[in-house]
Amino acid sequence: MGSGIYNAHEMKALAKRSAREGLELVEAETPRPGPGEVLIKVAAASVCGTDLHIYSWDEWSRSRIAIPRIIGHEFCGYVEEIGPGVEEVAPGDYVSAETHIYCGRCYMCRTGRAHLCEEVKIVGVDRDGAFAEYIVLPEKVVWKNDPSLPIRVAPLQEPFGNAVHAVRRAGVGGKRVAIFGDGPIGIFACALARKFGAKSVWLIGLSTARLEIGKKLGADEIINASTQNPVAEVRRLSGGRRADVVLEMSGATTAWANALFAVRPGGRVIAFGLSRGQIPWDLNTVVFNEIEVIGVVGRLIFETWYETQELLTELDISPAITDELPLEDFEVGFQKLFRREAVKVVLYP
Repeated sequence: MGSGIYNAHEMKALAKRSAREGLELVEAETPRPGPGEVLIKVAAASVCGTDLHIYSWDEWSRSRIAIPRIIGHEFCGYVEEIGPGVEEVAPGDYVSAETHIYCGRCYMCRTGRAHLCEEVKIVGVDRDGAFAEYIVLPEKVVWKNDPSLPIRVAPLQEPFGNAVHAVRRAGVGGKRVAIFGDGPIGIFACALARKFGAKSVWLIGLSTARLEIGKKLGADEIINASTQNPVAEVRRLSGGRRADVVLEMSGATTAWANALFAVRPGGRVIAFGLSRGQIPWDLNTVVFNEIEVIGVVGRLIFETWYETQELLTELDISPAITDELPLEDFEVGFQKLFRREAVKVVLYP
C-alpha cells in the first residue's frame, strides 16, 4: 500500500480499500525509510474533516483518492529510524509533520508559499498517512515538538495551525468577528480571534455542545443556527452594523449564503470550509457591497508552525479534545463526529 521499501513486519492501519462509504482496519506492511526519509512510530493521531470526506467517499474524495490508501495526517510520534542523508532528526526525537509535502522547485515554493506548491502531495491523501502504527515521511516536513507538549494535544498542531493562518489573514484586531462553523477550526478560531485582539467574537453553529466549547475557548456569544436566524442575531449583536470580518469555516451552502449577509459593506469574508459539492453564491451582493473574499488553505510552511508552537504555550486548546480511543474503535469516533457529538477525536494506534 503506497510507495517505498517494506519489510516483512505488519502493522495496524486504517485504510480506504474500496470505492464506497466507510474505512477498514487492516494489516499493512510496515514501511521503511529511503534516502532523506524518516520512519516515525505514531503515538497519537486525530481525525480531521478531510478524513470524514474520505470516509463518506464524497465527490471530492472520488476525484482525488487513489485506493488503497492509509489515511490520516494529524499526528505525533517518535522517530524510529532514519534513511541515508537525514541530518536534522534522530531516533527518539518527538515529532509531528507538515502534511503538505512540497517540491521546493516550483514558482510558489521559490516565492515563499510552499503550502500552495504546484506539485504538492498531501499526507493521507496522495500518499499513505498516519492512522497506522508507523509512517514514513521526507525529513523536510518533519517538525520537532516541544518535549512538554502533551501527546494528546500534539496532533492538533496541524488543524490549530490552519486556524492561526486563517485568523491572521482575517485581520481581526479591533474588529467584530463572526465565525460560521462549530467544528474544530471554527472553535480554535474563537480562541485566536480573542488572543489577536478582536472587539467581539460570535460563533455560529448547529451543535449546542460544540458551541459551548467555543464559548469556553473565547467566543463572547454563541448562535445556534438550528433555532436562531444567524444573520438577524449578528445584526442585533452589532447594533445593526453587522460583522467587520466573517470566517466561514463550515463549507455549508446555507452558512456561505448567510456569511455574505452577516458581513458589513466593505467587510471581509475568509473562505476556509470545504464543501461537499458546488456552492452557488450571490456575486451581486459581493460586488455592490465591496465585500472582500479571501480563500485560505493550510498553513505557512514553517512560519505558522513556529507561531503555533508559541501560542500553545499560552492557550489551552485541550477542551476541544472530546474523545480518545484506540485505533480499533475508530468507528465510534467517526460516527460521533458525523453526529456532531464530538469536536476532536484522538486515536491511539
